[in-house]
Amino acid sequence: MKVLSLLLALPLCQIDAFTSTRSLFLPSSLVSRSTLILHSRIADTPEDDRGQVPTKLEQKKINDAKKKVRLPPTLVPSFIRSIIRSIRSRNGSNAILFDLLETISKGGLQDIVDITEEITFSDDVIKNMFFEVKKPDKNIRRALVTVFYRALKYAPPLLLDKDTGDMTEDDYERVIGKKIYPVEMMKVDSPLECFLQNAPVFCAPSPDDETVSICNLNYLQKYQVQKGTPYRYGGKALVKGGDIIEISGVKKGEEEFDTKLNIFLSSFGVHVVLVRHAVMGHLAMYQKYNMRLTANRDKSYQDLWKGHKSPELLLKAMTPQSANDVNYNIQLLIGPGNSLVGRGVSFTNDALTLLNIDIYDEFSHMEPEELIKYLGTKGSKGWNSACLRAWKAAQKTVDVICRKIKENPDLRSTDLRDLSMLLWIGTFYHGFIGDFQLDNVIKGNLPFYLTGEKHKQSVAYGTLSATIGSTTMQRTMDMDTLGKYFYEEEDRMAWKEYQEELTLCAKEVGVKGFTYEGAVYNAIDF
Repeated sequence: MKVLSLLLALPLCQIDAFTSTRSLFLPSSLVSRSTLILHSRIADTPEDDRGQVPTKLEQKKINDAKKKVRLPPTLVPSFIRSIIRSIRSRNGSNAILFDLLETISKGGLQDIVDITEEITFSDDVIKNMFFEVKKPDKNIRRALVTVFYRALKYAPPLLLDKDTGDMTEDDYERVIGKKIYPVEMMKVDSPLECFLQNAPVFCAPSPDDETVSICNLNYLQKYQVQKGTPYRYGGKALVKGGDIIEISGVKKGEEEFDTKLNIFLSSFGVHVVLVRHAVMGHLAMYQKYNMRLTANRDKSYQDLWKGHKSPELLLKAMTPQSANDVNYNIQLLIGPGNSLVGRGVSFTNDALTLLNIDIYDEFSHMEPEELIKYLGTKGSKGWNSACLRAWKAAQKTVDVICRKIKENPDLRSTDLRDLSMLLWIGTFYHGFIGDFQLDNVIKGNLPFYLTGEKHKQSVAYGTLSATIGSTTMQRTMDMDTLGKYFYEEEDRMAWKEYQEELTLCAKEVGVKGFTYEGAVYNAIDF
């Protein structure tokens, strides 16, 4: 049984590749343990907390999404897998899970856009969980991501009562390895500091008192939590003078305030990493417009882009294969069945899936102006102004670079607007929320577990959170480099002006440390 459990995860077509290359991807300790994939931490059936439960229609959506998870076929018949799945680990250690997490973290891709490649047009569209993607090309390293997800589904639980020492820099390097690390432009030291420093993006002015801003996360109360979890996610925070003065009716200094605060900060972690970043940023917004511009489009449309160098370069940079692959592989991060975030949150697997679907359904139906208005009005006046300013700048930039094709009948009336939206998301929006959430989820400043107690970044939780962050380190092309490749001076100047406008937008936002100056921001910084 040395590798039996791992073989449960491997597709038939990759057995030879695995046996010949496993040393490249898997630590020896992972290969040698016989009890690798034993059981999961998250229960699908929660304790009845008398809260809201999924309706029949919602449960159908959950089940449909589960059926659409893209996993490779296994080598072992289902009845044998069922026997192995019923085994429970008794070693009382995180070592097996840690090996798998470190393998996942170090096995991620950091592709750079190759401007000599063709635009990734495709007619081969598939459903992945609850959204559409272009079918990825066959690549052993990309295929391993789905192998990792299958393995993760049956891996032992994360034991928080083990490995309780503080996470150190050496521990982070153990998990992440030598990956390219983002600029720590908004570095903080605690979950509370993380929220307060970035409050302008997530707290809107109170209609009753403009000196008070509000961050309302009570929409998360709908979703069920695991058995034994004493609370549900949610909380409504009032911020004044750079501090939280009240949460859900409990004022600072009152007896229950600290508990309410800790619940709120865990909810904020879910709100940022899962909702605003993964589902909204990647799927409901970026993947939607990526698909509209590059999937199931006719030959004359494709030839139009290929015949104009600067527009072709812009579309190529905004829609690389790696962007589609990241969203295809996002099931490892947020999918049903003990995904990375699934292991970090206190939701049940079904609740996590329903939250993903609800957010996707709500925002994927919005058009650009509606989305930008929504996001803008959820923050400060400065953030709202910056959202609108960056949107106008993105549209202007696309208009200049695509000026020679904008009247072409092969374009839909929405195509250049969709391209502008990809530019806005990939630079302004993701330039903030991408690296902001990345560093903070790694360091435990955006915690997920719902305990009501102050978060401790232990080696146990830190190994998981560093893996979650590491899987989002998708680096493509930085804006300075991209700007040099446009073919006409007018195009290069338009790009430069857009970068300068982004710098002004960042100043409007008013978040300490947030700037586009002197930092690498990727055209698609996923």
